[in-house]
Amino acid sequence: MAGVVLAFGLFWSVAGVLLTPTMKFYSWLLTAFVYLPCLYLIARYFHEFRHTVLNRRELWLFLLLFAWSLVSLTWSAGADRYLTIIKRELFFLMLILGWIVWGRTFNRPLQSMMILWGGLAGLYSMAALIAYPMRGIDRMYGFGGFMDNPNPAGYTIAALVVLSCTWWPQKVSGRVIWALLQACSVVFVIMTGSRGSIVSLMAVAGVVVLLGGGRFYRTLAILALVAAGALAIFEPSILQRGDSERLLLIKGAIDLIHQRPWLGIGLSSDYEVSAGGVVFGHCHNLILDTAVQYGIPFTVLWGVLWLWLGLRAWRHRNEALGMAILMIWVFATVAVQFDVFTVFGRARAMWMVVWMPFVLSLCLGKSERKDTVSPPQA
Repeated sequence: MAGVVLAFGLFWSVAGVLLTPTMKFYSWLLTAFVYLPCLYLIARYFHEFRHTVLNRRELWLFLLLFAWSLVSLTWSAGADRYLTIIKRELFFLMLILGWIVWGRTFNRPLQSMMILWGGLAGLYSMAALIAYPMRGIDRMYGFGGFMDNPNPAGYTIAALVVLSCTWWPQKVSGRVIWALLQACSVVFVIMTGSRGSIVSLMAVAGVVVLLGGGRFYRTLAILALVAAGALAIFEPSILQRGDSERLLLIKGAIDLIHQRPWLGIGLSSDYEVSAGGVVFGHCHNLILDTAVQYGIPFTVLWGVLWLWLGLRAWRHRNEALGMAILMIWVFATVAVQFDVFTVFGRARAMWMVVWMPFVLSLCLGKSERKDTVSPPQA
């Protein structure tokens, strides 16, 4: 029963980003369906959990980085309410551990959950597209909760497209319905005008073209690249927005890193970067933000962990789950260069972009299904 409750909670950790009326409601359900059953299952199956920790070195590295982030509170210049920050970080750790416990202890296939996410994203996008003419907005975004901004909305839906695109029904009628839902999601992403999410999707399409995966997936990827080219030609306003001061933000972040290169400014310390006469509270780049917050050594270790995940996904690319992880890893690698992502923090709209490759990678080798990503060639 605890495993079933936790499974619903993990489904909600992603689906709730789309469905929650308020952020507080989202957090309440995570507490009831993820944090509490996770603690119970860790205690009950401690031997298996301990075995997982001891045998997965990437998990060691993750726990080291997490502990380092908490220790950085001791030299954090601007942080206050330390107990609140520690509680927030521990709750986020429980979300990650919840995935590990469920994926490793219960040995459940993830295909059904990914299909549900993909279908939900398609239906959500369809509703937003239908309501779009009545909303009077320039750039598409979702409804309430975490999705009331074009960029988080674009990244969230795009990530769900990537996670679910390796699972296609075998029947033609099912594929038609699934294709329509996926098309709604892609159109939603395009209409958000989030260039980072669009470029990240194109990077995934490029990888699929290079790696193959069957004529079916290669054809879809080529169509996506052609559509991206057409979008750039017929909607030049996307390119006319320039680099949105990204180069100036990078320069400002590098200056901050030079001031405290070894330890950074510490967890939850605020900083300001000026670009084009506008002051930003973030440098719109995960790697640089991590270096500002925690220093260069921490960032190097984070880079090692990230490359480790990509290598593991590459080795399992002939499995459906392995290919899905590789694609979301490519998507995230590109996405975190363009927008406001953080290594540690509360669960929010874009948490899955950074952490889904990690939690799914820990499930490799325990999934019941060993399907390849290539559909029948008929």
